[in-house]
Amino acid sequence: MKTTKHSYKFKVNEVEQLEKNLNAFISNFGEPIFHKYENGAIEIYMTEEAATNGEYLQYCDNIDYLNGWLYGAVQAINKMIPIIK
Repeated sequence: MKTTKHSYKFKVNEVEQLEKNLNAFISNFGEPIFHKYENGAIEIYMTEEAATNGEYLQYCDNIDYLNGWLYGAVQAINKMIPIIK
């Protein structure tokens, strides 16, 4: 799991919680870069340049939000989420 150099460390149980959805995300989009704050919030970047410039793709309030976002991104790219009209 890639993180920025000033990121707080992810706990082992957090990495385990994200593993399934993160692997699916990486298969579809490539490996993201995470920046975790002391309060547990997480920013997601797709390139080193974006991370350096603070141009995050998504901001998540906590690990559960991040896990759901990863899942949703994979579902959306694979057209598994029905569009309600």
